[in-house]
Amino acid sequence: MNPHADSIYPVLLIPLTGAIALGAIGHSRRAGWVNIAISAATFVASLRLALGVWERGPLLTTSGMFYIDAFNVYLLVLTTFVGLTTAIFSRNYMLDEMKQGRVSTRRLQLYHAMYQGFVFTMLLALATNNLGILWVAMEGATLATVLLVSLYRTPESIEAAWKYFILCGVGIAQALFGTVLLFFAAERVIPNRQSGASLECPLRACGPPRSCC
Repeated sequence: MNPHADSIYPVLLIPLTGAIALGAIGHSRRAGWVNIAISAATFVASLRLALGVWERGPLLTTSGMFYIDAFNVYLLVLTTFVGLTTAIFSRNYMLDEMKQGRVSTRRLQLYHAMYQGFVFTMLLALATNNLGILWVAMEGATLATVLLVSLYRTPESIEAAWKYFILCGVGIAQALFGTVLLFFAAERVIPNRQSGASLECPLRACGPPRSCC
């Protein structure tokens, strides 16, 4: 068993816990700093995960629920880095918006909670090895983004949020259809039916013969 297997959990649990916490204290003026601290901790956790993958190779953990290799760990680090830099920038920006009366304290609370919620769903989509969870994570990221786009509650922002939701809804529906097709296609080349929902095993089936799940 890979001793570094548990390193994926902080990457996912930090933003999830942060979203819940900021949902309670996100209206505070210090919430921006809390958002930055959570994003920084997630970035550091992703670097630790990347180091483990680089030293020990691909990571398959939680009964095959998560699969981390050299490609998606790069995307995980990139996502957490962008999340950290955006959190740093947005702190002063959102405070200025609140001072000018464009954003209320309740909407500031919603912003901080949905920010970390969006980061969590993005990281979950990148880390999961299950096609069903991948689709759910993509849907969650879309819903979090819709709430962020409509934050100002102006006619323009609500219209933009609805357009985004409709366009992404069509795309995600097609993604669900593709997920179902991939699942049934994987059953033909993978003996274990439960492995059909795995992303790792179909990829292995396309390469040189190796032991699968």
